[in-house]
Amino acid sequence: MNQLKSYTNKMVKKLITIIAPMYNEELVVEKYTKVTIEALQLLDSNKYCYEILFINDGSQDNTLREMLKMQEMYPLNCGIVNLSRNFGLEGAVHAGLQKANGNAVIVMDADLQDPPELIIEMVRKWENGSDIVIASRESRSKDSFFKRFYAGIYYFILDWLSGKLKLEKDAANFRLLSRKAVDQLLALPEVNTYFRVNVPFIGMKTDIVKYDRKERVAGKTKYNFVSLIRCALDGLSSISIEPLRKILIFIPFMFVLSLIGIIIGIFTDNMMQLFSFIFASMGFFFMLVFICLFVIGEYIGQIMVETRHRPTSIIYEYLPSKNSEKYELF
Repeated sequence: MNQLKSYTNKMVKKLITIIAPMYNEELVVEKYTKVTIEALQLLDSNKYCYEILFINDGSQDNTLREMLKMQEMYPLNCGIVNLSRNFGLEGAVHAGLQKANGNAVIVMDADLQDPPELIIEMVRKWENGSDIVIASRESRSKDSFFKRFYAGIYYFILDWLSGKLKLEKDAANFRLLSRKAVDQLLALPEVNTYFRVNVPFIGMKTDIVKYDRKERVAGKTKYNFVSLIRCALDGLSSISIEPLRKILIFIPFMFVLSLIGIIIGIFTDNMMQLFSFIFASMGFFFMLVFICLFVIGEYIGQIMVETRHRPTSIIYEYLPSKNSEKYELF
């Protein structure tokens, strides 16, 4: 009887789950919650209910306390997934997907650079038949020159290596997934997940909304240069085996260099010129060898991660919202 009642409730309204990963964001939690709930209240209350699912990614400050305060203030709309330690953004997102009960699930940053008001348009496109709705930036004018330069190179290389996958340029984790898309994403067997690659991999009908990324409301970004490089390497190695195949491109370069060296040796009497060319060629050759070894090493590292089969993250505690309890999947 209770199960039938739960099913009837689910048929009356659709649950929208917002996944908000946070790490040391005590200054952001309250502002993010109030602004997001204000935006979600624009949804038709006869058709939808909603929840914000906070993911505490092993924060060392008072982030969890602020989350608990928001849950006490909005018990219907706020749930908490508390991870056992810091697992990084990918682990936090995956934990959120595991606990999200929504008919539609939206992953977004909690620093309000992803505008919550865009959720209304994303839900509208989902209702029109899209399983995935990607939020893509109009421009990067507010980013630093370094970040724009890095992003341009990253997306160029990612597109070059993506093969049959079509990746949306200037799109991060801010996207909506239907229930079907979430279930399919969770069914993927790999351990070292990469959300931006796995979502386009599953296919399904996809739509795009454009937006202008805002300034961070408080606190500081947790990404530094090393973090960005690590994120890029995870993306490149998870997208396909194309980087390994692209190593073949180096072979013609080495052939041409060898041919030039032979021609110089035959037609010049200047031994100094010949030795200079040989040393330069050898330096270039060793650089290519180390690049190839680095690429191969990345893939060997990914194999090691997958064979250990450790979980992406460990959920220490789950405190569901009241809405989520009513709409819990069975």
